[in-house]
Amino acid sequence: MWSNLLSELLVGLGKLFLNPFTYIFFIASIFCGNLRVKRERKHFSVRNFNVTFEWKTSLWYGLLIGLILSVITLVAGISIPVEMVYLLSVLTIICALILQFRWMSPAYLFGLALVALPLLNRGQDSLPLLKNFIPNDLNAMLPAITILLALLLLAEGILVQRNAANHTTPLFIESKRGKRVGAHEANRLWMVPLFLLIPSGSIVSDYSWWPTLALGDSGYSILCVPFGIGFYQLIQGMLPKESIKLVGKQIVALAIIVFVGGILSYFIGFVAFIAVAIAVVGREAINYIHKNKDINTPSYFTVKSTGLIVLGILPNSVADKMNIKVGESITKVNGQNVSTVNEFYEALQSNRAYCKLEVVDLNSEIRITQSSVYEGEHHELGFLFPEEESKYSGQVG
Repeated sequence: MWSNLLSELLVGLGKLFLNPFTYIFFIASIFCGNLRVKRERKHFSVRNFNVTFEWKTSLWYGLLIGLILSVITLVAGISIPVEMVYLLSVLTIICALILQFRWMSPAYLFGLALVALPLLNRGQDSLPLLKNFIPNDLNAMLPAITILLALLLLAEGILVQRNAANHTTPLFIESKRGKRVGAHEANRLWMVPLFLLIPSGSIVSDYSWWPTLALGDSGYSILCVPFGIGFYQLIQGMLPKESIKLVGKQIVALAIIVFVGGILSYFIGFVAFIAVAIAVVGREAINYIHKNKDINTPSYFTVKSTGLIVLGILPNSVADKMNIKVGESITKVNGQNVSTVNEFYEALQSNRAYCKLEVVDLNSEIRITQSSVYEGEHHELGFLFPEEESKYSGQVG
């Protein structure tokens, strides 16, 4: 058994590179990064991050989560038909190619796959190719599918909290009153490679407890499937990190509910359909509630009567080295009160070699930070401010 298991693991890992999504992940991420750079140059006259920012900041998180979940799926013996893998892969690739990362939540992809199965079943007579996407026994696979959905939802919640919340990008949007205000966007795509047991293969268990959630009593093969998980959120009324972390926590709670439903479905079959429905409705409810709340909340990144709120910080800039955070407010520069970008740079001119800032942090506490400023750096400090007039954008950064 163990020699077959090791052999199947290596073969299954090799098949990861035969799945088109392994390459589409990089293509979609870079294309999305290119669109973001163009937008940043339009809004700020400078790019915030380069075009590789998306995949470089998400790749290793996805691989790590995939490794952890693979141990769980193999030990638990979660087995799904290869036809379901094909169908989920096709849906994932379509969403990635059209850059609709928001619809790449596992809840939406699995829900759409289960809705599509009856339609594919009806059309297989006229189009035989569709048989490759239709499992032989849908009812038998549903509990394992539901458990897998719960695990991937858990992965989404963790990735949103640990990764998406820390990697948002600034932009300008139009508020409900028609004003130009600052906002932050999280547009993330993760590739989560997952080892799954596929019925009909050379692995035969010598132990009665493995695989515990198996489909059928035949042998198994192992396939490494690159699942795509996407996330999108636009935030203008709250601090982006706090808002996105809250969404991540709610997705984790939803995953736990779906997992319980998946366990119950092994004893009561129709519970699987209820669990999948809860996943789809719950995920959409989370998105709707936060979007509606954000729209009806006054803009966080807008011009204030006193102080300049920080919309963004360019990486490796003077502002970054001064440890200024997004959402903090600069009230004084070199001892002078500031409330506009012009006042900010005029105050810098009072001391061409030195920059001393009074900052109100995210806890509403005042702190002083300072740095040397070399000649020619006054307009290259790395601050992005939510000024209403676009003529200021060229000066910030």
